[in-house]
Amino acid sequence: MKPADKQRRLTLSVDNLTSEGEGVARLGRDVYFVPGALPGEEAEVVLDGRRRKVWQTRLLNLIKTSPDRVTPDCPHYQRCGGCDLQHLAYDAQVAFKQERVARELSRQGVEVPEWSAPIVAEPWHYRRKARLGVRYSKDSRENFVGFREASSAHISNVDRCLVLPEHPALDWAAWREQINRLDARAVITQIEAIAADNALALVLRILKPLSPGDEKKLCSFAAGLNMDGLLPLQLWLKSERDAPAQLLWPEQAEPLHHQVDDLALRLELSDFVQVNGAVNRAMVQQALHWLQPGADEVIWDLFAGHGNFSMPLAKRSQQVLAVEVEQSMVDSLAAQASNLALPLQAIQADLSGAGGLADLPEPDAVLLDPPRAGAAGVMNELIARRVPRILYVSCDAATLARDLNVLAAAGYQVRQAGIMDMFPQTHHVETMVLLERKAKRHG
Repeated sequence: MKPADKQRRLTLSVDNLTSEGEGVARLGRDVYFVPGALPGEEAEVVLDGRRRKVWQTRLLNLIKTSPDRVTPDCPHYQRCGGCDLQHLAYDAQVAFKQERVARELSRQGVEVPEWSAPIVAEPWHYRRKARLGVRYSKDSRENFVGFREASSAHISNVDRCLVLPEHPALDWAAWREQINRLDARAVITQIEAIAADNALALVLRILKPLSPGDEKKLCSFAAGLNMDGLLPLQLWLKSERDAPAQLLWPEQAEPLHHQVDDLALRLELSDFVQVNGAVNRAMVQQALHWLQPGADEVIWDLFAGHGNFSMPLAKRSQQVLAVEVEQSMVDSLAAQASNLALPLQAIQADLSGAGGLADLPEPDAVLLDPPRAGAAGVMNELIARRVPRILYVSCDAATLARDLNVLAAAGYQVRQAGIMDMFPQTHHVETMVLLERKAKRHG
């Protein structure tokens, strides 16, 4: 980044937001990014440097404010890097995400004839999985527990996180005090919270084994946080190596699960899970409604994960093929299907390039839920197979637009599209798109 004169101040009129939710202003031929500013606002900024053709700035003062601006509820918002849109009213957050996805698709020439209403739920206390950093300072002899600051490796203390569930075990100020009482206060590096439907699991990542005395202190602390009427607590320890997590408290614990389509899906501590349970349940129902899987149809679920879509599909079709790259995930899918007595076939295949799906039977429909990098590796296979219906679920609007452009060029039409606000208070957005092959005209 080209350095800037740190004393140079400008007054800018913000007219848009970037995909990451930063304000965009223009002055002459120059473009400026203003984190924390909203469209319609007049902002006083100081220049922070120039990257490529865009100036990075730091917001000093708002001369004129947007009617969509709200006071962030979280006292840690200005420092914590976990959320970036709390200063924008929730309805406006959803509208921004809808416009952002539509803009990305339009740039790639993808036409959407019908946008469904966004899937939304409660904008607070929704996040059921999160990982907090823990750091011990030898200088101050205290622990820091929280999320990394925006654009920084520094851990910012958080007392309570307003997007995590309300539970006494998620009081991070209390955890800071407790960790500081341990002999091994410097060997705990992370706390991961997993709020399943039947329990709240906390996984402490440690650099070396704890002493019996420290384990006893943690068990006593966990017991005090376990209250009737709330999700029962589980406390686990995991080393930085590949060893599995070990249950510390209580002595026995039920396997974690979450409900999808009236199915209790087993959830391992390391499994990827959509972090917003209410939005996820509505998303799965919308996928089933749009795809309309027939009982005798062959359905592929690519990037199947732990079966979030596969298991509901297998309630409706006798020929669901759930495909994953890692053999451990395939084994987990097979065990999940067996446990639920569902006719699902779990398959290991390379989804990054040509040939990985060659041995699979012809599909009547394909559901895609790839990681952020998208599904470029399977586009040619789907086109060659002339798959009649494709349902694409994406967590990245840019790679979604790229892949849809490829499908559109090969004769596919978008029938429906809609966003799902899986991550309120942040710029992240999920999108669902249904495509069908164009019917050939005769005569």
